[in-house]
Amino acid sequence: MFNRILVPVDGSKGALKALDKAVGLQLLTGAELYILCVFKHHSLLEASLSMVRPEKLELPDDALKEYATEIAVHAKSQAVERGVPAEKVRAFVKGGRPSRTIVRFARKRECDLIVIGAQGTSGEPGLLLGSVAQRVSGSAHCPTLVV
Repeated sequence: MFNRILVPVDGSKGALKALDKAVGLQLLTGAELYILCVFKHHSLLEASLSMVRPEKLELPDDALKEYATEIAVHAKSQAVERGVPAEKVRAFVKGGRPSRTIVRFARKRECDLIVIGAQGTSGEPGLLLGSVAQRVSGSAHCPTLVV
């Protein structure tokens, strides 16, 4: 049925629900499970405009990439704890616009299902569907399950 399932994670409750559903589907199908955490890329100009001036200039991308890696690794460990064989789950971190990056990643890796949380960390209360979930489900080449 499914060979490669992509679940984007951002540390939100919605992403954790999507991870749970993706783990369940992986256990049913034996598919490879790809976990992807996307961080928003910041330019050097954006970093230079910061009001905070540390002694050692750290680029926002470095801190965001480190945080995204922690989220992805944690999600991978949760999947393994719930029964997904370690050799069937892989975690990835990418920088860019979340919706575009998720869709491109899914196409490049030939994923045949995306399982995404209805709302992520930037979701506004009261909305049924967050902007990233809406964009991904509208532009993905494969079925998208919104949890």
